[in-house]
Amino acid sequence: MSSMARPTLDLVTHDDARPAFPAVHLEDRSVLSYGELAGLVGEFERVLRYDGKALVLCAGDRDLPTLLAYLAALRLGHAVAFMPASNEILSAYQPEFVVPAPGSAAGLADLGYRPGAELAGGTPVFLRKSGQPAGEIYPDTALLLATSGSTGSPKAVRLSCSGLADNSAAIISALGITAAERAPTTLPITHAYGLSVLNSHLLAGAGVVLGDRPPLSLAAWDHLIRCGATSFAAVPTTYAAFGPAHAGLLAGSQIRTMTQSGARLGDELTMRLARMMDERGGRFFVMYGQTEATSRIARLDPADLPRRLGSVGTAVPGGSITIRPAPVHARAVPGEGAVHYRGPGVMLGYATSRADLSRGPEVDILDTGDLGYLREGYLYLTGRAKRIVKMLGVRTSLDDLERLVERPGHPAAVICGTDDVVHLVGEGDTDVHEQQRRELVETLGVPSRHVLFRHVARLPRTPGGKVDYQALATVMDTHGRPG
Repeated sequence: MSSMARPTLDLVTHDDARPAFPAVHLEDRSVLSYGELAGLVGEFERVLRYDGKALVLCAGDRDLPTLLAYLAALRLGHAVAFMPASNEILSAYQPEFVVPAPGSAAGLADLGYRPGAELAGGTPVFLRKSGQPAGEIYPDTALLLATSGSTGSPKAVRLSCSGLADNSAAIISALGITAAERAPTTLPITHAYGLSVLNSHLLAGAGVVLGDRPPLSLAAWDHLIRCGATSFAAVPTTYAAFGPAHAGLLAGSQIRTMTQSGARLGDELTMRLARMMDERGGRFFVMYGQTEATSRIARLDPADLPRRLGSVGTAVPGGSITIRPAPVHARAVPGEGAVHYRGPGVMLGYATSRADLSRGPEVDILDTGDLGYLREGYLYLTGRAKRIVKMLGVRTSLDDLERLVERPGHPAAVICGTDDVVHLVGEGDTDVHEQQRRELVETLGVPSRHVLFRHVARLPRTPGGKVDYQALATVMDTHGRPG
């Protein structure tokens, strides 16, 4: 397979990337211009040169070596896997190159890799010792990202180079990103939402504020204020903890755009954030996306609030959302069905091993697994299809029940147990949760014993901020007691 046959993506030296313009603001207060960034990426390209299309596993996150390796690999037409450098992952995918997280190179020699050149702060690039080809990679493959429920497992989403470029361009258009923007990496770039912030801003010739501190920490805000960050991206759990002190920090910043994706954001919190940004002449975007769509599928224009409160908006440019028939449940909204998406960035398919990487596109229209309905082109999500259960013979949406009893400041989840028992699991005030429990009993029309409350110190979350129902189920035994 010749290098000419491999699509490439250049996020460093394209027409909108002015060489003298600031590209990356680092935590040591230094700044890399696009010209300097291109020079460092070029050094990595020399190390990652390979006769054919290679797989480059990046085990770090929001550090300079990881960023440089990612950008170099895309320019060379290689594929990048943002996954842990574990024995299970390395055995499954046999990457030609491994870029460990800084300071985490120990043990790679025992897993079949030898250190190569040292670059960018002493981080070595490791090469696979075996000279045997690991298997061809479909030319347009650019990324392997773990799905939200498969962290640490070999299951990954295969994303294309063309999809990555098209989805990034759609986000630039949807948010009006210009070269004047500076976006902090407040989210992991190993996941679709955080990576799309990086990709879209670099593709627009804008600046990136590189750092991996918790998004609400004083150190993180000191860094983004000092660097003149103009936007802030976060998941609902972060925004729920956004208090008066953070509002004060925001007032001293240049942030004019806030975006939210991941889990559902409550209506009350949505309006509070929208008003907060509107008062400073800024914008707050509710967004919706999936790893299987490279990143974002829809966005709600701030001008549509509060009229479209509860909606995640309309499809990003080039995309279309349709509703297909799905099994109904007791409280289904008229027109509710399975949410399907066609547009920029729909995945090639899934992978669990190196052999899967040779496959081409297998998905045309993406079944998101979500339920929802359209009103005048605006999408309203109602829950996950797999969260529809039969309760005393009646099909019920657990997500709908959660939304029904939602209380700001009192996170709660609803899961199904055995013997027609629903469990309300919460981490807030027990008196408030007891009110929620009684409301569920009344809504379901069942005897009180069929809805049980359990208190937990903290609800388990996925990296995207959603409740991790699989992890939650493992801490409950068959009688509904915390394990």
